[in-house]
Amino acid sequence: MSYLAIAVINGAVPNPRRVEALTRRWRLEGLAVLLKTECDRANRNRLIVKKNSSPVRVSGGVIVDVTDTGRSTFTTGIQRVARETLTRWVGLHEVQCVSWTQDGRSLHRVTPLEYERATLHPAPESLSGEPPVVIPFRATFVLPEIAVDHERALRIRTIAEFSGSRTVAVGFDTIPVTSAETAGAGMPGAFSKYLATLARFSSVATISSAAQIEYVGWRSMLPSTGLVGPEIVQVDLPAGIGEVSVETVERVRHDLELDDVNVVLAVGSHEPRKNHLRLLVAAELRWRQGDQFALVMVGGNSWDTSRFDAMVERLRAAGRPIILLSNASDEVVWSLYRIARFSVFCSLNEGFGLPIVESLASGTPVVTSDFGSMRELGEGYGAVLADPHDAYSMARAMGELLSGDEVLERMRREAENLPLRSWDTYADRLWLLVDPTTRD
Repeated sequence: MSYLAIAVINGAVPNPRRVEALTRRWRLEGLAVLLKTECDRANRNRLIVKKNSSPVRVSGGVIVDVTDTGRSTFTTGIQRVARETLTRWVGLHEVQCVSWTQDGRSLHRVTPLEYERATLHPAPESLSGEPPVVIPFRATFVLPEIAVDHERALRIRTIAEFSGSRTVAVGFDTIPVTSAETAGAGMPGAFSKYLATLARFSSVATISSAAQIEYVGWRSMLPSTGLVGPEIVQVDLPAGIGEVSVETVERVRHDLELDDVNVVLAVGSHEPRKNHLRLLVAAELRWRQGDQFALVMVGGNSWDTSRFDAMVERLRAAGRPIILLSNASDEVVWSLYRIARFSVFCSLNEGFGLPIVESLASGTPVVTSDFGSMRELGEGYGAVLADPHDAYSMARAMGELLSGDEVLERMRREAENLPLRSWDTYADRLWLLVDPTTRD
């Protein structure tokens, strides 16, 4: 009850250490002393009247944290998973979407714009007006994205430990700790604190067998800290086909001036782990061999892109056809999968590799890495495997699909055998973790 009292009085989810400290004080001095102390503190800091004048709502039911997805226009990776899931849940279940304030201390009902970005549905009129502060209590708290902001992760840990709520997260990968050299400055430490939060969760739904292995290994280390850890349940991401009309495909082709040209497509952010710098080298090797194609790269900028940006500039100055698209809509992305001769996704480490299955589901072969989840997803289903650490290996794989139609057609036939799992199925399976009472 300390958690609930502190949260309501202050209009914010408290730090877990504060809950622990005030619980000890409550036991020693009584509830009345604790309540008076908190009210005096809140009034001194003007938290109730000035800093946070929003109404406070104690909420049960299913609460979904869409902080990043609701504020982002990116259409790939984690944001795609969250949106594809939420757009189905809100049509079938009672779901309350929430987001954290910029300082990561207070949880609010989403704004209409955040709701529309996160769920791909028009915002209901009930979301108009001042968003109330939401205090989860005996609820089901769902985290379909990662939370590496320090304050946000700390307060989600409070919810997991003290609110009496069931807590469910999607486990994408543990790359920031298993391949820390590919992560941005500060990310390994921040991700470790996020894992400390997940250690108090009820369930983690991993997106692939590779992610399952990583999270099971992580969980096996927790008993030494006195924690049991969450149940780890594998809920594979789907291999679905996005709907797009022939007219839309042709419009995108015309708008991007891709008529009568071979297109090599890469989807994903330009962070070093995605290996786009080495992809540029491999593409230049093919151009020097006389291959004719345009390289289209879809994805937002990321950390440490200076070398990538400089190489793009040099290659463009040499006349190489490189098109960079940021914040592309779903219809553009799905059109490009159909326009492309093949795609390339040679990441250095990946929990799943959604662009691989999206490309193959569209009937477009892919060049991908020869290990881990990427090999698991692509081998035998239309993928040519390459060593992502070797630009020459990547260039050879690209050459197989550029030099003639025989290998290309064989890969396309293989892609037809890809087991297709829909986003509907994924959303339904994930919901079984959120609400176990719906299981048959």
